[in-house]
Amino acid sequence: MSVQNFFENGDLHTTRSFCLVTGASSGIGKAIALELAHLKKNLVLVALPDTGLEELGEQIAHSHKVAVLTIATDLTQISNHHQILKTCEANNIQVNVLINNAGFGNLESFQQTSWSELESMMALNNTALVSLTYIFIPHLKKSAPAYILNTGSLASFFRIPFKAVYSATKSFVYSFSASLRLELLRDNIHVACLCPGGTLTSQRFRDILKKSNGRGERFLQLPDAVAHTAIEGLFRKKFRIIPGFHNRMMLLLYGLLPEKIINWALVRHFSPK
Repeated sequence: MSVQNFFENGDLHTTRSFCLVTGASSGIGKAIALELAHLKKNLVLVALPDTGLEELGEQIAHSHKVAVLTIATDLTQISNHHQILKTCEANNIQVNVLINNAGFGNLESFQQTSWSELESMMALNNTALVSLTYIFIPHLKKSAPAYILNTGSLASFFRIPFKAVYSATKSFVYSFSASLRLELLRDNIHVACLCPGGTLTSQRFRDILKKSNGRGERFLQLPDAVAHTAIEGLFRKKFRIIPGFHNRMMLLLYGLLPEKIINWALVRHFSPK
């Protein structure tokens, strides 16, 4: 684990309140980290090793004059979750904003996807999110008002062929977040669920897009726009945050159109070429 502490510099924010962001080295997670830094929030950034996380932490700390701690670890391994808490406590850090953003998907049929990939997807998209929330709720209660943002997807609301496990994991994220929000109201902890549509988050996503013959490319958003909407919605205490007018309209149409038409459109859109 790599840690940068910048409290020694008197120009920096010396509050020990931090925002913890998972999946922070790229895509939406990186954009959320930058959005929070712009608001002068101190950061704990978590991502896989060898993803440029330490360099990103140094860049953010230097550019935005905030304190940054980076933790390079694999969240699919549940033993690493408690180590994140221990690292925060060892650095006297109080987490008052938890951003569970780490996750990944695929665009192959259920049978063509390896079991190890499906297992890792469920471990990251669901188990890690629930585990970190469970571990850090005592911290959040101590520093209330506090916030939790879980990254779901527009797929949370759809049955998507060739993304069966991914869409199921994101449905879980949405349902879990909605229930937990009600539980934590009395503790002054606000829970929100970010449900972005297609977002150009990585080269892997671009490769997946090519496999689908570029369908839906005109509806894609950039991570910066998603992150801005996410953080604005979180601090305004919205629950369901859907960036992009076209995505909100798509969800509205989903509730109005006959199921046969919706299923036909989903199969046509997501079937490999």
